Amino acid sequence: MTTIAKKSVADRSRATYDLGATAIFASKSDPRFHYCLYVPPAVGEGAKVDLMVAIHGTGRTSFLGFRDAFSEFGRWNGCAVLCPLFPIGVLGDDARSGYKYILEGNIRYDRVLLAMVEEVSAKYSQDWSRIAMFGFSGGGHFTHRFAILHPDRLWAASIGAPGSVTLLDPTRDWWVGIRDLPEKFGITFDATALAKVPFQMIVGDAD
Repeated sequence: MTTIAKKSVADRSRATYDLGATAIFASKSDPRFHYCLYVPPAVGEGAKVDLMVAIHGTGRTSFLGFRDAFSEFGRWNGCAVLCPLFPIGVLGDDARSGYKYILEGNIRYDRVLLAMVEEVSAKYSQDWSRIAMFGFSGGGHFTHRFAILHPDRLWAASIGAPGSVTLLDPTRDWWVGIRDLPEKFGITFDATALAKVPFQMIVGDAD
């Protein structure tokens, strides 16, 4: 096979699996967790784009729906869309809600996500040190708690119907409050950094 032919096969594979609506990948950092993306085709020509992360709800199936729903936004606004999948029962106990509270056993879901961001940043040669994040229902749980822990990593956040929230209450422990962040996460709450993040919060009559 000639060099040109080899390159053509590689280019076709990249266009099929790595650009536009991508395949589903296992995280290299922890293959129990997966993700898919929408990557604007211009990235294949070297374009630099922003990154938005969309977090699924408790049923998990919305991770593909969010990718597809945000694809037009991503294409016309120069923004890749990363949709992680945090499966039910990764510790073998059928637990559904661990990711919502960031900490489940020895799993830190904030670190799982940040490892995915680092992985795709390197893959696409992008600077995604700061991201936007959207989450609905269970994803709204995750998004607002991630923002409390890592406001410096966000340039915007949109939260829909989170169901229950963490209060910025220094007299209560996580997840109701933030008193024990240093012990649980090794993080000190940064109110100044959080105040700089533009937020959208949407809660309906049924919530």
